[in-house]
Amino acid sequence: VEIRDQIITPLNKEQLFFSDAILHLFYNVLIVEAKAGSGKTLLALSGALKLVRQKHFLKIIYIRNSIESLDKGEDVGYLPGLEEKFRIYNHPLMDSLDYIIRSEHKRKRGRKAGDVIVPQLDDNEVTSRIEQMISNYGIETMWVGEMRGRTLSNSFIIIDEAQNMSNKTMQMVLSRIDSSCKVVVLGSNKQIDNFYVNKYTNALTTLLKSTKNENNLVNTYAIKLQKVLRGPITEWAEEIFSK
Repeated sequence: VEIRDQIITPLNKEQLFFSDAILHLFYNVLIVEAKAGSGKTLLALSGALKLVRQKHFLKIIYIRNSIESLDKGEDVGYLPGLEEKFRIYNHPLMDSLDYIIRSEHKRKRGRKAGDVIVPQLDDNEVTSRIEQMISNYGIETMWVGEMRGRTLSNSFIIIDEAQNMSNKTMQMVLSRIDSSCKVVVLGSNKQIDNFYVNKYTNALTTLLKSTKNENNLVNTYAIKLQKVLRGPITEWAEEIFSK
């Protein structure tokens, strides 16, 4: 599955800055604080695919902590089997791959002229193409609990939902990553589900604060994505529940 470089086009200035920073090899670590539906995971994945395709990195690693909202009792303890329990944490990644596959197909359909008809993709074909893309681009998912003692190399690493990570957990994750990697840390302080951290003490806030001080170890870049692009319902929910 080949994805054109411009298939995921930034829709505002903040997204453009973020996309450019992803592709700029000068930056080792990017920290993004964003509202729900701002396109942060999609843009990070799109940039990762391009850099892997250009052979700057060998693979893409998606990391997300095993923390979810418990106010409805829908925690992973109710799901059977370890694989099933942690599959739910990869939904943002899979949704982004699904969107990229469907968008590329839609672009190809729009390019056809005359009597040539390109059929729409059914769900089985989308699933097959996602699996092929995962294979082609070396996309892996990791749970933070399996990272201790490992070394990650030659990888574009996406750390999602950083607002639910403690400083200790984020330190452990980042200390697994060597100098041949690029890291994008994503999160939203309006979506904290971990009872043991808050917007002042979580790893996302700590990383954002760190960018205010100059350092000689890594080249960091921080940005906030404030525009909700998913749709009016998401934007409405962000407004009324974040007051």
